[in-house]
Amino acid sequence: MSDFLPHPFWNFSLEFYAGEGVAEACLDLQERRGCDVNVLLFCCWLGASGRPTLTAERLHAILKVTDVWQAEIVRPLRQVRRLLKDKPWLGTLPETVDSARRRVADAELAAEHAEQLKLASLHAPPADRDRPAEKRLRSAVGNLGVYAVCLGVVPDARDRAAVAALMAACFPTVPREEIEKTVGLSS
Repeated sequence: MSDFLPHPFWNFSLEFYAGEGVAEACLDLQERRGCDVNVLLFCCWLGASGRPTLTAERLHAILKVTDVWQAEIVRPLRQVRRLLKDKPWLGTLPETVDSARRRVADAELAAEHAEQLKLASLHAPPADRDRPAEKRLRSAVGNLGVYAVCLGVVPDARDRAAVAALMAACFPTVPREEIEKTVGLSS
């Protein structure tokens, strides 16, 4: 990963995605709702760094760019990687298939990195890390809500639980009760 251009959003994503429950929540939303994990991370990063909440118009404009990259580059790479992992390839040595899968996974990660840099170039108002954590939490949840609207998704309890897991990892100093209230899991 040392050949990747450094960026605060990328650095945030690497650390955040490794957090407890984050990968599972992101992948659940990707599989069930068609979310782009990079856009989920972007929504969280914008809020966590104290940036204002996205408007639906702004996010729609961003998605017009990133949806093409996802459809033409990232998802095909993911499909090839999964095929190499899940399908038995008769007559081949498992280690050669595994080597090919790792190379495709590296290409997929590089494509994800490129998408993140594009996302940040399309929208990165000044950060305000001095904003109180509760306000940054509301901004991050608001961004995810705008993303749900853009996808035409009406969040259910499972979606809210996934968002709560993301917010708990993103805002570890905010009490869980406050997070659950903010995402609509409790009143």
